[in-house]
Formats: sequence, C-alpha cells, structure tokens
Amino acid sequence: MGDIIKSFPVRSASAEKPRLLKFYFDTGSPRTFIKQSATNGMRGLAKLPDPKTFHGLGNGHFKAGFMASIEIRLLGIWVPHLCYVLPDEILDPDYDILLGHDFVQIYDIQINPRQKDILIRKNALRMALKVRKS
Repeated sequence: MGDIIKSFPVRSASAEKPRLLKFYFDTGSPRTFIKQSATNGMRGLAKLPDPKTFHGLGNGHFKAGFMASIEIRLLGIWVPHLCYVLPDEILDPDYDILLGHDFVQIYDIQINPRQKDILIRKNALRMALKVRKS
C-alpha cells in the first residue's frame, strides 16, 4: 500500500495569510491532529478545559490541550475543520497534520492507497458546506 501525503494551503481566519502544510491521510484514525508548531501564529486556537487523552500511534497514549479551528483549501474552496493540537514529537516529522476519517467522511474524499492518491470532488465539498433547513 503506502502512505499518502499531500500539501494544501491552511489558515485559521480569512484575514490570515495561508501556509502550505503537509497532510497525512490516515483512514485508521477517527480524529484529526495537527502539530503544535504548525499552529504558531494561528488565531483559531482554543484551550480545552481538561487535556484530552488519546491512545494509539504506536500503542502509546498522548494528550491534547488545545483545539485548532482551521480552513483547508481544496479545489479552490476553503473547508473548515477542527483538529486536536499535539506536541510535535507525537507525529511523524514528514507531515504537519494527521488527517483522520472524520475529515474524509465529511467531505467525501476517496482514498486510493494502491496509487497513493486521493479523489476530491468539488460538488461533494459544496454539499458538505450547505446548511439544510427542515
């Protein structure tokens, strides 16, 4: 199979200058995590009332003390997502964000591990961003 790492522009506010970050697509992770260093200068950080403990990533456990509200530019559309902020040493040095299946499902992103690629559809992004009235 193989690792899928892609780069996309990221910001935490519309007035913020986007930065290019590397995303590791991890369909086995239920959550999305961002390195603390990747959030430097971002405005969209919120301190958690109590650190959240997670298990995994080499059968270890780790804690997140902050959440980051970010926007990722996919096919020209800024899509929002919440990430848990982790100390840099928890994640691999080859990427900035471990993208879990929470993001993949929301935006209906298709993963092709054999070809080390992803499929993003503009219509799926737009549909995920719509608020529907009942």
